[in-house]
Amino acid sequence: MNCIRKIGPVDIAPALALLPRTRFKDTGGTNGWLADPAPFWPFAKSLGLDGVILGLHVRKLQPGQGIPPHIDPCVHRSPRVTEHRYHVPLVTHPAVTMRYPEDGIEEHLEAGFLYEVEFRRLHEIVHRAP
Repeated sequence: MNCIRKIGPVDIAPALALLPRTRFKDTGGTNGWLADPAPFWPFAKSLGLDGVILGLHVRKLQPGQGIPPHIDPCVHRSPRVTEHRYHVPLVTHPAVTMRYPEDGIEEHLEAGFLYEVEFRRLHEIVHRAP
């Protein structure tokens, strides 16, 4: 099963320029710290993705904080709508991986690349970086 598809490099400079003034809030849960995505919408729209972008998350994981195994819910139930989930890591470390435990897949997603990820399979983020 192809759970992670590396689409190609993207210019993350505009998004990186926003990070110094981005305020992240602890969600109090296991999904890391989140920021207001509004300033990042122009960057997301510049990626040239087909269709409509329905959501945007700007997330920060503290050292050692991962995201536990889960399956993301579908937003649309219509057979005419095909959902895709994309990730663009901005700052990362080789010891941070996306893992699909039932499929035996574990991969580091490099900063500056656009990835399409399978969200209907059990997946997690494992953060072993200091």
